[in-house]
Amino acid sequence: MEIPNNESNARMIRGMNILQSNCISRLEDGSFIVPSLTRKDITYEVRLIGERFVCTCPDFETRSYVEFCKHIYSAKFWIATNEYLKPTPSPKSKPVCNDTNKCENCNSIHVMRYGHYNDKQIFKCKDCQHKFREPTLLKRVKFSPELITLSLDLYFSGLSLRKIARNISDHFNTDINFSTIYTWIENYIPIISSYVNSLKPQLSETWQADELFVKMKNGESTRKHAHIAYLWNVMDRKSRFLIASKLSEHRDIAGAKQAFNDAIHNSGNAQPHEILTDSWRAYREGISASFDSTVDHIAKCGINKPHANNNRAERLNGTLRERTKVQRGWKSMKTPIADGQRIHYNFVKPHMALNGEIPASRVGIGILSGNKWKNLLEKSGID
Repeated sequence: MEIPNNESNARMIRGMNILQSNCISRLEDGSFIVPSLTRKDITYEVRLIGERFVCTCPDFETRSYVEFCKHIYSAKFWIATNEYLKPTPSPKSKPVCNDTNKCENCNSIHVMRYGHYNDKQIFKCKDCQHKFREPTLLKRVKFSPELITLSLDLYFSGLSLRKIARNISDHFNTDINFSTIYTWIENYIPIISSYVNSLKPQLSETWQADELFVKMKNGESTRKHAHIAYLWNVMDRKSRFLIASKLSEHRDIAGAKQAFNDAIHNSGNAQPHEILTDSWRAYREGISASFDSTVDHIAKCGINKPHANNNRAERLNGTLRERTKVQRGWKSMKTPIADGQRIHYNFVKPHMALNGEIPASRVGIGILSGNKWKNLLEKSGID
C-alpha cells in the first residue's frame, strides 16, 4: 500500500526544513549524513544504490522501501539546489582565468570569470573582449536546470504549484511565481514526451486498458459528475510500463481508438497477444479497429477474477486518482499534465511491486540514476 498523498507532502516539507538547517554532510563516496529533525544527536545515512535512494531511518525501513522518507527528500533537495544556491562573489573580486570554457564568439580558450548576473557566471574573452554567460542545459531561462527539474519533480510527486513556489521562497530565498512553474510544465513536458515516445520499450505479450474521469473545465456533465473528461490508460501488464495516457471529451469508441493508436505508436508499432479490459463496449470496437485479428480481447475483467484479473490497472488508477482528486481541475484537453504524469510514473517514481525500480528499467529504456528529470531533459536535446 502506498503512502497517502498528504503524507508525502508532509515529508517533502520536513525534508526542506532539514535542508534549511545546513546540517547535511556529503561523504566522499556520495552518500549523505542527515540529522534527525527532532533529535540532533541522531543521524541517518542516505545512499543512492542503482536508481534507488535508501535510508537507515526506521520510518523508511518499516515501510518496506515504498516511499521516500524526509531524509531522502532532504538529500534530493540538496542535490537539486547545491549548484543553484552557490553564493554570488563580490563584483570587486579579481577575475580568475578559466580555460574550461571557450568564447562563443571567437572560440578562444583565453577567457576569465567576469562577475555574475541572475546567479549565472559571466565570462569575458581576453582576445575579442566578448562577454557571455556560463553554458547551461537550458538556454534563455533565468533559473537553473536544477531548480526547474526540482519543481517538476515536486509537482508530479504531489505538491501544488503554489506550495512549490512558497516552499522555494521560504527555504531557498528565491522568489518565483507559481505561474512560472506551470510555464515550465507547458514548455518542457511536450519535449520530453516526444523523446520518450521515440524509444522502443521491450513489452510483454499482455496489455491492460482502463479509463478514469478527471475534472475538466467546460467538460462533459453526467448524472453523477459535472465537468469531466476521460483519461484512457494502456499499460504493459508485466513491467507496469504506462504505454499511453490519452484524454478524450467523451467515454466513447473514438476515445478508446485514440488511446490504442497512441499505445501502438509509443511501443514502436508492437502488438500484444492479448488485451485485458472491463466490459465497456468501446474497448471492443477500439481494439478491433486498431489491432489485427491475432490480438485477443479479454473483456469483463475484475479484481476477483483469477483468469481475467485487472488489479494492476486498478492500482494504476488509484495512483493517478491520488493526484487528480486534489486538483481543482484541468483547464484544457491539450494540457501537458497527462503526459507529465506518465513520464513521472514510468521514469521517475520507484514502484514497490518492482522492488523499488522504475517501469522504464524493466523494459530496457531506463534513465541514469540521480536527477532523472534532468537526465530526461539532456537526452531530449533541449536547447
